[in-house]
Amino acid sequence: MKILWLSQNVPYPPKTGVLQRNYNLLREASRIGEVTLLAVVKENILPEEFDLDEALEQLGKFCERIEIVNLPIESSRLLLLATAFKSLFTRDPFSINWIRCREMSNKIATLVREIEFDIIHFDTISLAAYHELAGPTPKVLNHHNIESHLLLRRTLVEENPVKKQYYQLEGRKLQRYEHDVCPKFDRNFTVSSLDGERLEEIAPGISTDVIANGVDVDYFYATNDVQPTAGRLIMVSGMNWFPNRDAVLHMCQDIWPALVKEIPAASWICVGSSPPPELLSLADQDDRVVVTGFVDDVRPYMADAQIYLCPMRDGGGTRLKILDAMSMGKPIVATSMAYEGIAVTPEENVLIADSPAEFVVQIRRLMNDAQLCRTLGENARSFVTENYSWPVIGKRLADNYRSIIDGSTG
Repeated sequence: MKILWLSQNVPYPPKTGVLQRNYNLLREASRIGEVTLLAVVKENILPEEFDLDEALEQLGKFCERIEIVNLPIESSRLLLLATAFKSLFTRDPFSINWIRCREMSNKIATLVREIEFDIIHFDTISLAAYHELAGPTPKVLNHHNIESHLLLRRTLVEENPVKKQYYQLEGRKLQRYEHDVCPKFDRNFTVSSLDGERLEEIAPGISTDVIANGVDVDYFYATNDVQPTAGRLIMVSGMNWFPNRDAVLHMCQDIWPALVKEIPAASWICVGSSPPPELLSLADQDDRVVVTGFVDDVRPYMADAQIYLCPMRDGGGTRLKILDAMSMGKPIVATSMAYEGIAVTPEENVLIADSPAEFVVQIRRLMNDAQLCRTLGENARSFVTENYSWPVIGKRLADNYRSIIDGSTG
């Protein structure tokens, strides 16, 4: 099987959510076929010490061929702003227009001409702009989130009226684009059945299947060598993405003050890139709060923490960091929204809190009940091993590829 994989980013190192998904799915795809990767260098999601040569070396271990595209818009803020402004007056939204460039078109056309691919994998709705270059080759479209839903949901929490109107406009444009283009793909992959339902409402009659987010259970695991610090809470996320940033600000402004009033011995470590000024200021004033910034290996911090928190109020798709924490056997307290798309069972493998008061209650429960911590952690580990390990996800991806190819040739 020959697979052309069009990626919105260079999927290495697998240290953030989208890079984890892309890297591991690519690796799983390589087990069933020869993968040619065509990737865009998108700098704002890459670690600060990103090394393209190292990335190409590591990806080359399972990709037969790799082509890289540097978009002009990624190196020119003026062009970025001009494209965003122009997109106000075009039928297609900015999230589609930003990735359009002649070099990308030429490389896709050349690859399709040189190699007879069995299937073409489009990593995101933005790349769907190039679907016509695939010709008759079977093609799939991957959705990390339902992007229009993500934008329209953000309007519910955005207080700036100009931004609110912009997200509303972009969301409606993107919804119309999804309606028009998703039926042109042989199958649309979503990360959860809930996202599949959302997409089918936008584009009725399309073919969808769930290719869930997963976790490397051999990488994220608990050891008996490290005993968690009592009362230590942890949050892990890249805070340059609005839903993650909003969750951290919610913790700073609403949950933490209520928590330390009731449990003064609690401490909180926040791991991830681009911490907002409000969080840094809190850490300066309160030595119980530690901000690390981006770290190369989150596992030591996760192992040291007693409880994992995810107070998200916005977003879409599924949270890979929750899967990572479950794989490490951490008891988790998170909002109902944070668990969307993950088939968890409250009180069996996770705890839910949808208000600051509920967070305080659930955290106090865990701090006072070591057996509850152990039970939730053990159940969480078993749950993700059986349902969300990458080999399990990879088998489903392979089955989809084969059924699409067999259907196109049968």
